[in-house]
Amino acid sequence: MEQLAEILGGWLYQSQKDLRLLWLKNGTLSTNRLSFLIILLFGIVPLTLYYFISGATYSSIQIVASYLFVILLFALAILIVITWFKSNELFKSNVQGFSFLHFSPSIIDTEFFGFDDDDVTNFSRLVNGLPIAQKIVIREISKNKQSGNVRFLFTVLDLIVQGGIYRIDTRLKESLNMLITERFTFQNSEINPTTLPSSYSKWCSTTQAGSYDDVRKDISKALGIL
Repeated sequence: MEQLAEILGGWLYQSQKDLRLLWLKNGTLSTNRLSFLIILLFGIVPLTLYYFISGATYSSIQIVASYLFVILLFALAILIVITWFKSNELFKSNVQGFSFLHFSPSIIDTEFFGFDDDDVTNFSRLVNGLPIAQKIVIREISKNKQSGNVRFLFTVLDLIVQGGIYRIDTRLKESLNMLITERFTFQNSEINPTTLPSSYSKWCSTTQAGSYDDVRKDISKALGIL
């Protein structure tokens, strides 16, 4: 038993080493190739070693059945794992193609944004890739003179979207417009989608000039990320 453990331990170490080398040499291994390597190294090879060192006698039918069982078992396990990760990937980016940083509602300065309980709930659902019950209201706050306009909203989104929204391509701009009109509203009026392209262009220019740097710091503090 001890000898078998040493053999398997050495094989496992070498397998991990080989997999790491393969990954370094070819970081773009396809899912199918990687799945095949996992089944080969962790399923077929150990079973083959077992047959060589066990000393027991097995019929050809039993051996073939064992290999088929191991292959199917590993294939099913890999399929479940891939499905899980693919589902998570889609889940995180199902809001018009954007993925968001995660925030705890307890650390958000609701007074800074003028959020009520519904806004906080819907904001939390937004950043977690869930559908919202109502649109998040962007209010004008007396303590926050920059709030209540679409440029303020652009800055908020630039901070909470992974990778930001500054100077994005045309396809993502269209997605951004959909995100804003479907998930946000002003306190007393809906956001006009026809004004978003020009507002976005002005926001990018002003951001590049550094005019929103203080606002970004204030928003970052209110979100608990600074």
